[in-house]
Amino acid sequence: MNCCNANGVCTQGPDCPIRKQRIKEVNDAYVNGYNDAYLGDPIDDLADTFQGLLTAMAVVLVAWIAFLLLWGK
Repeated sequence: MNCCNANGVCTQGPDCPIRKQRIKEVNDAYVNGYNDAYLGDPIDDLADTFQGLLTAMAVVLVAWIAFLLLWGK
């Protein structure tokens, strides 16, 4: 049963089942907090992060050297 109009506004007030479902989802998300978003220990990703940093630094260094060679400064 759809009790919302084309704009997604509930037309049956607080008794609308879709509105109740949305409120329940918001409340559940608030109660759970960030527990669902926990992806692991950030220390485990430290090696990958450091490798990414070194890669980015290498790319910038190569680009800088290429620009120096092209413009001769």
